[in-house]
Amino acid sequence: MKTWFNNYRRGLRLLSEHNPAGAIGEFRMAVDVCPATQRRELAHILYFFGLALERTGCSSLAAKSWISARRLERKGSIGRTCDRWINDYGMRRRPSVEADDYYAFRSIQVSHYLGKRGSGRFGSRAEHDVVYELITDAFGRLWKSGMLASMKASEKLELFRRARVDLPFLYVEDALDSFEEPVQVDFRRASIGRAAVSPDSGCQCGSGAPHRKCCGRLASCFELEAGSH
Repeated sequence: MKTWFNNYRRGLRLLSEHNPAGAIGEFRMAVDVCPATQRRELAHILYFFGLALERTGCSSLAAKSWISARRLERKGSIGRTCDRWINDYGMRRRPSVEADDYYAFRSIQVSHYLGKRGSGRFGSRAEHDVVYELITDAFGRLWKSGMLASMKASEKLELFRRARVDLPFLYVEDALDSFEEPVQVDFRRASIGRAAVSPDSGCQCGSGAPHRKCCGRLASCFELEAGSH
């Protein structure tokens, strides 16, 4: 019997036994070994891999796995089910439109910020918390303005990408002694032009989904901070 199939069956058993953490390891091994020619089988592995990730609290990685499954089975039940769990930004669907918009806005702003960091990571927990607080406050004001109410997802994406939250200071706490001033860096940049591929156009990978929900999906902040984007 095929090795990947054994891993897949063990993963299903562990998932049914409420052991999603154990199932993740089995599904990961199955994905690594299953031949790319076995498209339908690989789609099922990725679908259940996403379920296991979701049940361990890794919803952003679950979304990534489900999108990969949908690319392989775009017209089947798995593809339709995945679409119900993925929002217009290619991220895990949240309980409300406001929450979907907030996580998209936050992801884009954190990506802008980390793109200016030499390491691509936050220097400290304090820096992380301040940046997130400022981004959350900026989104709150944007939402209350009512601007987003009549916009399509692609229009919101363009607005979020052009928006610049004022995050001028970078505190490198570990590199400073008590007598030095914090390092200050200007993170404000010129506006970004339009993307070469329209967010609403069909994804070039052939999945049948819009580009913004497939290969052009937004990486979550968890993915950005883990360096997996």
